[in-house]
Amino acid sequence: MNYLRMGLVIALLLAGLGLGLAKWDRSAQPSKNPAALALCDEGTGDLNALRLQDAVRKLGQCLEMDPSLAEAAIARTMAFYRLGERRNETVELARADSLVQAIRDDDRRMVAQLRLGAFRRSRFFTDRDSLLARLRKEQPKNIHVLVAVAAQATRGDDQDAAEQAWLDILDIDPNYAISYNMLGYMELDRGRFDEAIDYMQKYAFLSPGLANARDSLGEILMVMGRYEEAESEFLASVTMQPDFYQSLINLGGSYLVRGQIVRGLDILEKVRTQVAGSDLEKLVDLVIIRTFRELGLAEETERATAGYISRYPDDKLSVRMRCFRLAELGQADRGRAVADSALAAWRQDGGDQGAAEAGKDIDSDVFQFEARVADARGDVRAGAAGWRRAIDALAGKPYHERWYLHRRLAADLLAGGDAAAALVELDRMLAVNPRLIPALVLKVECHLELRQGAAARAALERLKWSLGGSDPEFPARREVDRLEARMSALAGG
Repeated sequence: MNYLRMGLVIALLLAGLGLGLAKWDRSAQPSKNPAALALCDEGTGDLNALRLQDAVRKLGQCLEMDPSLAEAAIARTMAFYRLGERRNETVELARADSLVQAIRDDDRRMVAQLRLGAFRRSRFFTDRDSLLARLRKEQPKNIHVLVAVAAQATRGDDQDAAEQAWLDILDIDPNYAISYNMLGYMELDRGRFDEAIDYMQKYAFLSPGLANARDSLGEILMVMGRYEEAESEFLASVTMQPDFYQSLINLGGSYLVRGQIVRGLDILEKVRTQVAGSDLEKLVDLVIIRTFRELGLAEETERATAGYISRYPDDKLSVRMRCFRLAELGQADRGRAVADSALAAWRQDGGDQGAAEAGKDIDSDVFQFEARVADARGDVRAGAAGWRRAIDALAGKPYHERWYLHRRLAADLLAGGDAAAALVELDRMLAVNPRLIPALVLKVECHLELRQGAAARAALERLKWSLGGSDPEFPARREVDRLEARMSALAGG
C-alpha cells in the first residue's frame, strides 16, 4: 500500500488533480494549438483517473501536435511512472526537463519545475523545497502549489500537518476528491476505521466513475477483515476499468488471505502476464510473498521468495529476503555478511519515503534478523526480545502494517510459557480484524494453555468460520483438527 500511496502523492504533485489546463490564465496559455491543449486536458484527466494507457496515448498525440508543451510531457512521465515502465519514464522525463527549461513565463515555469521536482532523477529535485517556499508566497492558491504542500507534509513525519494541508485544499475546492482519499488513508493509519470509511465513501461519491475510489474503500475493508465487502469493491473497480491492475492485485490478495489460494493465484498470475517487465510485476510477487508469510505458509513463502530473488537478484528487497532466509536456516554468519555489505548503502539512500522512515525500516530489519536467528536455535526468549525491538523500531508506523511482527512475538511468548502476554498481542490485532487466521490459531492455543476451555472453544469456532471458504487442502484446516483434539483432551482431563 505504501508504494502505491507514495506513487499517488507524486501523481498528485505532477498532475494537479481537478484542474486541467483550461483553468489556467489564458494570458499564460501553454500552447497556441487548441487541439493539443484539449488532448493535454483529456490525457491529464485520464492520468488523474488512473486510466494510464489512455493517458499515455492522448498525451503522446498531444506532443505530436505541439512538441513544446511541457505540461503534456510532465503528465506523460507520471503515467509511465505509475505503469512501472522505467525506461519510457526516463526518456519522457528527459524531454520534460528540457521543455520546462524553455518556458518563458516565470510563473508557469516555476510551477512546472515544482511538479518535476517530485522525481529524484529530475534536475529540479534538489530545488523542490526552495521552489515551493517561493511559490507558497507568490501563488498560494495555485492548486499545484497546494498539492505540493500537502505532498511534502505527507512525506514527512508530521501527520497533523499533512492532514491540515489536505483540508486546506478542500477549503479552496470542497469537491477536490483526492483529498478525501488521502485523508481516508491517514485515518486508516491512525486506526480510526469508521472515519476512514467515511472519507473514502465521500471520495467514491464525488468520483462515481473512478475505479481508484472503489479500490481505496476496498483496501480499508480488507484491513478490517470485511473481505466479502472488499471483494465487491474491487470487482466494481475492475468493472469500471478492466485494466486497473491494482484492484486486480487486491482482488487476488483478498482471496489468498482467506485461504482461497488457488483462486487468488489464478488472478495474480494472469495479472503478472499482463504487466510483465514492469514494476507492477514486482508488486504481484510482493503481495504473494507477504500474504504467504502472514498466513504462516513456510514452504509457499520459501518458493515465492526464491522466485523473487531469482528474478530480481540486485533488488534491495532481494537482499533483505536473502538475509532473512539465511537467518531462518540457522546460517547467521552468512546472513550478517550479506546484511553488512548492504546496510551502509541502504542508510545512505533514504529512497522516496525519506531518510527517517528508511532508517526505521533498516533498524527494524536488523532486529528481525536477530529474532529469526534466535528462533532458529530455539531461544524463544531472545526471539521475543528481538521481535519487540523490531516493533519498537517502527514506532509511528500504522499498527496494521506491523501485525506480522506482533504475531511472531506472540508465538515466542506462548512458546516461552507466557500465554497471557501472548493473548494481549493477539487480542489487540483481532479487535481490528477478527478473521486473522494465524492469530486465531495462536489464540486458541493460548486459551488451552491457560485451561480456559470456553474461551478456547469460542476462538476455535471463530477460526472455523474464518476458514469457511478456504481450499480443502489449506493447512490451517489441519490445525483445526489438531486443536479439536487438544480441546477434547482438556475436557477429558
